[in-house]
Amino acid sequence: MDLFEELKAAAAGRNEEGDFPDWLLAGVLEVANSPDLHSDHLGLVELLLAQVRDYDAYAGAGCFDASVTAGTIERTLRLMGQR
Repeated sequence: MDLFEELKAAAAGRNEEGDFPDWLLAGVLEVANSPDLHSDHLGLVELLLAQVRDYDAYAGAGCFDASVTAGTIERTLRLMGQR
């Protein structure tokens, strides 16, 4: 499975779990479904994949919480031109 397929699978899996918002899924899938547009930014795609895997709808609730918020993923998507 290539990086873009991994991203798509991770995002879809998170969304199916019910805590990954549809609006965020749409942006991530735009990246995952457009490898030709993002192949020059593989570092950002890898970062996005890691963020999707570490996403937590309740991130930031704890003092030392290392999970990722929707805002963090949205900022990465903006860097990639998807939001």
